[in-house]
Amino acid sequence: MKLNQRVIQQALLCGEVNVFEQIDSTNEYLLNHYRELPSGSLCLAESQTAGRGRRGRQWFSPISQNLYFSMLWRYELAEISQISSLSLVVAITIAETFEQLDVSDIQIKWPNDIYYQGKKMGGILIESRMDSNHAYLVIGIGLNLAMQNVDPKVVTQPWADLADYQFDRNQIAAMLAKKLQHALIAFPHHPFDEYLPRWQKFDLYYQKPVKLLTEQGDIHGISRGINENGELLLAQTDGIKTFAIGEISLRAD
Repeated sequence: MKLNQRVIQQALLCGEVNVFEQIDSTNEYLLNHYRELPSGSLCLAESQTAGRGRRGRQWFSPISQNLYFSMLWRYELAEISQISSLSLVVAITIAETFEQLDVSDIQIKWPNDIYYQGKKMGGILIESRMDSNHAYLVIGIGLNLAMQNVDPKVVTQPWADLADYQFDRNQIAAMLAKKLQHALIAFPHHPFDEYLPRWQKFDLYYQKPVKLLTEQGDIHGISRGINENGELLLAQTDGIKTFAIGEISLRAD
C-alpha cells in the first residue's frame, strides 16, 4: 500500500506532511526547507536515491518496501542543553512504539540503531541548522518493514525486517510520528536520567563484552549501559570509562 498523506497528517499534533514517490533524501528536503516549513513537519518517500545514515554511509532505500521519513522540529536555544542525547530519546520512542504493537525482541544499540532479534532493523540520523535563537533539527528515521533484493554492497551487516507482521506503513508512520512529537515536546522539560530505565530495558549490549571502533584503535570492555549524559559506560580492568556520542562505533566483542 502506498503512503497516504491524508492518513498520516491526521495523526500529527503540528506541522504538515509531504510525501514523495522518489526523492534524494528526506533529511535533505527538510534541511533545504527548514525556514518555511512549520515545526513538526514530516517528509516521507517511497524511495530515496541518496538516503544516508550516520557518518555519511549510504542508506539502502528500495521502493515501497520500508519506511523512510524525517521530521523537522524547532527548539528555542534556551530550551535545550543536552541535544546530543536526543537521538537516544528518539530510539526509546521507536522501541516503545513497536513494543506497543506487540513486536517482541526489539533492542537499541547505542547511540542510534534499532535492532530486531539481534540484527539491525533501523537507524536514526539527526542533522541540524542553527541561528542566533533557534535550533532546527531534522530527525531522520529508516525502518526495515519488508525488505527484499538487498544489495550486499550497501548493506554490509546482518539485517532484519518486520515482514512477518505485515504492518501497514501508514499505520506505523502515523503512530510513530505522533509519539515522536509527544517525545520532542517533553524532551526539554525532563532531565535525561529519567529516561535511563526506559533505555536499559532495550539496551542490546547491556552487561555484554563490546568493542569501540575509534580512529586510535579498538577499545574493549563490558558495556554498563549509559549515564545521565547519554554517554556509554565501559567497564575495564582499571574502572569504568565514559564515551560521548561521536565518531566511534559500537560492536559486540
